[in-house]
Amino acid sequence: MPSLGLIAKIALLAVTSLVLGYVIADWSQSGKQQQAIAAHAEEIFRSPTSFVAGNPQGDVSVVAFFDYNCPDCRRTAPDLARLVAQDPKIRVVLKELPVLGADSEAVARLALAAKAQGKYAELHDRLITERGRATVARALSIASELGLDPDALKTAAAQPSITATLAENKRLAGELRVKGVPFYLVGNQVLGEGSDPFYPELEAAVAKVRKDGCAACR
Repeated sequence: MPSLGLIAKIALLAVTSLVLGYVIADWSQSGKQQQAIAAHAEEIFRSPTSFVAGNPQGDVSVVAFFDYNCPDCRRTAPDLARLVAQDPKIRVVLKELPVLGADSEAVARLALAAKAQGKYAELHDRLITERGRATVARALSIASELGLDPDALKTAAAQPSITATLAENKRLAGELRVKGVPFYLVGNQVLGEGSDPFYPELEAAVAKVRKDGCAACR
């Protein structure tokens, strides 16, 4: 019969092996994400289909994959807005990734369609901070308040170009191994869904990118 000491050693070895397995898996995941960022930098940071907020010529790019019905997207959005307000060299690349049902996709389409009327930023800012479920009816009501033409918005939302934009975002999310929304990149730094509080993490990541550089990320 094994001694208690031997049993304890075996248990410790099992736990150590499990932890090491998680660490190796995390390293592998991180490495694959970095490879994907480098391989798809043009689409991630400079796609003409993605709206760029802040300073389009900024020295650090923050990329946000989000869903208008995502609670954590709404939680972190004010921190992103604060960063843009306080740092004039930040460019923010916004990528709709509607994963939370039909309402989310329909609202994402309306937001993208607002580009044609020059009010994407205004509609986005309202939708991403709105309480309650984001629906077509609510989005169109907000759009009307902002002076957009709801009928033109609905027509534009059905265009193949918007379908292609959402498909591109979904494909990129797959390449980056995005597990859910929100998903943030600061340069080549992966922040994932963002901690709570999020602002200090954002600031630290921006400082790191400025220090270490990321030529492909601008």
